[in-house]
Amino acid sequence: MADFQYYFHQLPCFNCKKTTVSTDLGWLTAAMKEDVIAQVAAMGEQDKLEADIAVNVTCTKEEARDYLLLNFYGYSEEELADQVEADDEKEVADEIAELLEEGNTELVFAHDIALQSCNDCGVEEE
Repeated sequence: MADFQYYFHQLPCFNCKKTTVSTDLGWLTAAMKEDVIAQVAAMGEQDKLEADIAVNVTCTKEEARDYLLLNFYGYSEEELADQVEADDEKEVADEIAELLEEGNTELVFAHDIALQSCNDCGVEEE
């Protein structure tokens, strides 16, 4: 298994876009995390941050299975070794095979992130 970790990162509040808030990034490798953060920063610079954003996560063929099972099928790290349901394993293998048939050497998946609201948003100043 690739070195996946469950990450949180300080990202801008979706309301004020100034205060940073701990935000759930999901299961990523360290390289994927850095790429995701760079994409979010670019969106912020272009003033394109919404409450829910989608970024691209690029996986190698070897990483794709674990990435999909962890993030889209809800498996834990421990379950990946020997507790994946056969139907889920087949769906993931089919999706990867389909992308590889299109000639892709790296597989790109849309990865959703829900930005959080800071504690100060919505508080009226007196």
